[in-house]
Amino acid sequence: MSVPVLLHGLRLFGKVGLYDLTLEDGRIANILQTAKGGSGLLALPGFCESHAHLFPGGVALEQLNLAAVHDPDALTAALLPHALATAPGELVCAYAANYDLLGGVRPDRHALDEILPNRPVCIAATDFHCAWANTAALQWAGILNGSPVEGVQMADGKSTGELREFAAMDLVRRLAPSGGRETLGLMAVEPEAVTPEQRARDKATIRRAMEECLRHGITSLVNMDGNLYLADLLTEMAADLPLRVSLPMTLVPGMTAERRDVLLKRAMSEPVGHLTFGRVKMFMDGVFDTWTAFRTDDYPERPGFRSAPLFAPVEFAALCVEADAMGLQIAVHAVGDGAVRATLDGYEAARTANGARDSRHRIEHIDMIHPADLPRLKALGVVASMQPVHPPGLAGLPLEPTTSIMSPSRWGDAFPWRAIRDLGVPLAYGTDWPVSPLSPLHALHCALSRQPWATGGPDQRLTLAEALDAYSAAGAYADFAEAARGRIAVGMAADLVLLSGDLAGLSDSHDACRVEKVFSGGHLAWES
Repeated sequence: MSVPVLLHGLRLFGKVGLYDLTLEDGRIANILQTAKGGSGLLALPGFCESHAHLFPGGVALEQLNLAAVHDPDALTAALLPHALATAPGELVCAYAANYDLLGGVRPDRHALDEILPNRPVCIAATDFHCAWANTAALQWAGILNGSPVEGVQMADGKSTGELREFAAMDLVRRLAPSGGRETLGLMAVEPEAVTPEQRARDKATIRRAMEECLRHGITSLVNMDGNLYLADLLTEMAADLPLRVSLPMTLVPGMTAERRDVLLKRAMSEPVGHLTFGRVKMFMDGVFDTWTAFRTDDYPERPGFRSAPLFAPVEFAALCVEADAMGLQIAVHAVGDGAVRATLDGYEAARTANGARDSRHRIEHIDMIHPADLPRLKALGVVASMQPVHPPGLAGLPLEPTTSIMSPSRWGDAFPWRAIRDLGVPLAYGTDWPVSPLSPLHALHCALSRQPWATGGPDQRLTLAEALDAYSAAGAYADFAEAARGRIAVGMAADLVLLSGDLAGLSDSHDACRVEKVFSGGHLAWES
């Protein structure tokens, strides 16, 4: 039995007065109203981050964040000091770069050479589906003259320096101090010959990422890039994980039956401490800014081109049927509306083959959906896992080039939070960190303040109560944990975030309130 923890004089969202909470044995043991009015810290359920990447996030904490850079002078001013602070001989790494990093010109190796000609440089785009390397980095990686790996962009027989999607990016990122191990889970690849020192470093990196989550009030997280290596690391750390982690195992097109079976078996692992499995993750497409999002209509100014799904329909349907028959939850990255439709087709195939069950299969992102497919989300019991920091115009993202690539004729079908929630589809929020800023308060601000891209466009904003639900109860539901967490009630997990400031003010500013204390399983996990 643990010693009870008493929290005095708290406000509860949607309730009048002040309350005392008693936390015992990891649960909320008692809630007592002590005053009919007054001021105090606001208690919310700990935030559920429904889509993030702990290992890459921890690595990014040591890299240069370029989210605020939008012209060559600003890039030079940011990159040069970072290069000086990077040890000689190491790859200079930056991330979160927007596609307008150099103003109106798309980055290439020549532009980076003008800033740093003699140090290898790799800059990851804000969506983490593209990166840019300078000539020195391309030479170091042995791909200046090309590579059989798809995604290495070429011009006049030389690499342009633009690397699209994970396999191409990994050719350079493996040269980083981290060895590129942090992104291998996105490709269902295992690292080779990891030393004990590297393994210890990787655990420390993941722990730093978890501390960053706690700092923002996050007490549970779905980690969307599982391989066997990460599963082993987290299992070894499971006894004292400071927050709850769900880990899907990644499946990719064309994998051998032996490899698939190993990953599916690992996905069936029993929970260990605060670590749970029971899920698989797949990618159906890429992103709009590299024209790899699969859509149902042609890309603007590219007649006949709609990109293509990463999975052939027959292979994807077979994987869905197999995983669903094992009782696993399926999560699929689908950005374009063609990818969303293809994912729904796979889920429908699984239901037809195995019968209906409470599967809660998920679609991650849904940057665009065809109106005809909206009702299918509800009919198939799908959870929409979305990120309020992803629409262009929010969280520091520029409108261009993304909105033009998506096409003005489809803006009404983009990031349709309101339309999805109004259908009664469970909507769970996250950030895709380190793709986007991690703070749930920042994300809530985006959910409350988003404006249509054109006059007369649909208003996709949520109310404060709805947005908080997407970050708590709905996130717990998406993780099959609604009976244990996501609400402040007697018997629920004592996962709490205490805030100061004005929560309603998040409509105007993400600084309207701040995290003061975080409790995870009844223990004080972070304090400002």
